Amino acid sequence: MKVTLSALDTSESSFTPLVVIELAQDVKEETKEWLKNRIIAKKKDGGAQLLFRPLLNKYEQETLENQNLYLVGASKIRMLLGAEAVGLVKECNDNTMRAFTYRTRQNFKGFDDNNDDFLTMAECQFIIKHELEN
Repeated sequence: MKVTLSALDTSESSFTPLVVIELAQDVKEETKEWLKNRIIAKKKDGGAQLLFRPLLNKYEQETLENQNLYLVGASKIRMLLGAEAVGLVKECNDNTMRAFTYRTRQNFKGFDDNNDDFLTMAECQFIIKHELEN
């Protein structure tokens, strides 16, 4: 059975920001809302199904004044499915290099369902960038 994003709950209340998006100061509110909706919408609805929030002040209570800075990240499952979508090659337990697949994730060196460092920061950023561009 192929795992699809629509079949998984990929929402998380907190996430590691991987990409920062800065919009021009004169961007209209409806444009910001449209962009946000495209980023967080489910894949089946044409979205990227990523996590998105405005950059907050150091107390994490309110957005910075006059800033159009937004943080983009993804849930762990979303990152793994994204790694498969971009054809990321990782080392397997038998020391061969293969394209990562979510279904065979247990066959890859260093993979553990409870471990968040299977993908490097660069790989995660590449996946997010790829999803935003597509």
